[in-house]
Amino acid sequence: MEGKGKLYMEKRSHKRHTREFLVLYKIMPKKVSVETVRKQGKSRDISLGGIRIEGDHVGEPGDIVRVEIFGKDKKDLIIVLAEIKWITELENGCQFGVKFIGLREEEMETLEDMMTL
Repeated sequence: MEGKGKLYMEKRSHKRHTREFLVLYKIMPKKVSVETVRKQGKSRDISLGGIRIEGDHVGEPGDIVRVEIFGKDKKDLIIVLAEIKWITELENGCQFGVKFIGLREEEMETLEDMMTL
């Protein structure tokens, strides 16, 4: 039956939560001798699998970034490596989605607490 709409299947393993947190991030250089600048942005949504960040442009899909996520009261902090999966350019900066790499159990628990507040 042509012309019929297709069903969209959610491929994510973790439920996304619309939350705004302060996020600091920087690209992890491929060469040790290269220094990178830490940039500031904010989360748009977050899950146990990754985060959507709005801020200045950093890297390309496939690049690894160091991400620091600050809780609402600034006492909770999660620092994790993540892979850039996609980038969308905006008028002032960009949005990009990253997938967390090696999130430890204690960081997962902190993240779950942050998402439910």
